[in-house]
Amino acid sequence: MIVVVILSVASSLFYGTSDFLGGVAARRLAVLPATLVNYLFGTAVIGIALVFGGWSWSTEATISGAAAALFAVVGFITFYAAMAIGPMSLLSPVVALIQALVPVTAALVTGQGLSPLGWGAVALAAVATILISQQHVDAAVRVTLPGAVLAVASGVLLGASVVALDASPASSGLLPAFLEMAGGVVVLAGLVGVLRLLRREIPWFAAQPEPEPVAGVRQPHPTRRAAWLAAVAAGVLLGAANAFLMSALHLGNLAVVSVLSALYPLATVLLAAIVLRERVSRIQILGVALAILAAVLLSVS
Repeated sequence: MIVVVILSVASSLFYGTSDFLGGVAARRLAVLPATLVNYLFGTAVIGIALVFGGWSWSTEATISGAAAALFAVVGFITFYAAMAIGPMSLLSPVVALIQALVPVTAALVTGQGLSPLGWGAVALAAVATILISQQHVDAAVRVTLPGAVLAVASGVLLGASVVALDASPASSGLLPAFLEMAGGVVVLAGLVGVLRLLRREIPWFAAQPEPEPVAGVRQPHPTRRAAWLAAVAAGVLLGAANAFLMSALHLGNLAVVSVLSALYPLATVLLAAIVLRERVSRIQILGVALAILAAVLLSVS
């Protein structure tokens, strides 16, 4: 179990850093092209890992990867759109909590059992995610209805993609995760191409204007070149995170992997605190401690 915990936590740290960089890039760039860049470089990374790892093709693996691709690409588009609207430190944990609950529910329905200590640790990790999401913000920083709707949709879709990946045979290796990323590239490239031909933009998915300054919170104002570099780095980290997640799903319980990998707001919130100077409260620090405790309990359960 300890290997599963390490892989799951590693995926959460990579996801969190990738999401932060992707959200920063989306504030300057159009969301669809920025997400396409994420997927291109993520696919390249996981493709390299696939070459050096064992895998086998099967109909089940192909269906699993295709379903995960559909859920994930829409989930990531809505996620980056939500991050572009902000506030990042409030919306990201909401997405993570919903994303974790979907696979946990699936694990319960399909009978993937855990010991009482294991289920207690899963519940503790879910509570940790909620606590990490609690943050004192200035009155001017609020979650808008569009941002909330996009965050909820993103959480459900990303959670469904994890369930789809878990349904793949263990012998398939990283193939389903590669198909998920490659499928996302095809869908995103098609959407970008159609919109360019029609010369149309979709609200929230178009280039974002400079955000209004908020007291106590420093918003990033990257150049376009820096934003593209952030999008590339986000893609590389996304590919590595998917590789870790796929490996953990093959080795461990869906509920354990999903709830630990969904702790990625920890990295996002810490980076937001360092880079954007967003405040980290004592409740959030308690959430971090509970997350660490949950990981330890799961490693010995």
